[in-house]
Amino acid sequence: VVSTQSTWGLFSQQPKMATKGNGMIPNAHFHKDWQRYVQTHFDQPGKKKSRRVHREQKQAAVAPRPAAGAIRPVVRCPTFKYNTKLRFGRGFTLSELKAAKVSKKIAASIGISVDHRRRNLSAETHDGNVQRLKEYTSKLVRLPKNGKVADLKVPQLLGDVLPIKAAKKGEKARAITEAEKKANVYASMRRARASARLVGVRQKKKEEKDAADAAPAKKEKGGDE
Repeated sequence: VVSTQSTWGLFSQQPKMATKGNGMIPNAHFHKDWQRYVQTHFDQPGKKKSRRVHREQKQAAVAPRPAAGAIRPVVRCPTFKYNTKLRFGRGFTLSELKAAKVSKKIAASIGISVDHRRRNLSAETHDGNVQRLKEYTSKLVRLPKNGKVADLKVPQLLGDVLPIKAAKKGEKARAITEAEKKANVYASMRRARASARLVGVRQKKKEEKDAADAAPAKKEKGGDE
């Protein structure tokens, strides 16, 4: 009969697996100098007042010009996921300025931002920004060069210059037609992308086929005379 004490001694004397390699024994101390990493925000009320005072000083410095800065175009966000959303762009294109009859040299002096890198890929966006420029120039008040700003009674615009007005087109509920049930939108979209990608290859094959049909057939050499 084996006693309980001897059985416990057998289990306790089992050899332990040694650690791999001659690495450092982990003994990290992560609780040293924790006060240095504590961040407090007791200056939040003071910072709030400083930001407000800075905004007021900035508005007074540019008065009576708009506080938001120069007018910017309305563009669509990139990618298929976000192209339904409108936002402000960096500046108007040279084509938009030309259509609105605004010189690119004096555009910056009358509060119009210009971006010579942007290109117009949509006629709808181009025409909308042209109308935006025409509306801005019609409401623009030009100050005399040597006039005193204090003597002019012109209110300062504090918000965005001509803010974006996104028109929400609501569609009434209706029954789905048979043509819409049979249509495959995904296949149509893939087919249109393939047609746009292969337009050059197909045009070249068509020209080669037309040239081969128009050329006279060559007589085969040999045969009975």
